Amino acid sequence: MKFYLQLTPKAKNEFLEAYDWYEKQKYGLGDTFKKDVYNFISIILENPKHYPIKDKQLREIVLKKYPFVIVYRIDEQTNTIYVASIFHTKRNPKLK
Repeated sequence: MKFYLQLTPKAKNEFLEAYDWYEKQKYGLGDTFKKDVYNFISIILENPKHYPIKDKQLREIVLKKYPFVIVYRIDEQTNTIYVASIFHTKRNPKLK
């Protein structure tokens, strides 16, 4: 079954902020981060149910090279995966 991907505005913003931050640290590092995120999104699209439900139908996949978690849910009626957050694991979510 083919799944479609939809990022929430929050997830898009988190992704772009992280990309910009890494790119400012070292030219090209933002692109490496982007490739890693895209790679893990491909893994989710291939087998979205592989990762366990953590809370309220939300699932998580942890990036290997970067301190981020992709939080998503599956809508089986529309075959859509909604990415709720691309969360930096070192930040306090209550401060955002």
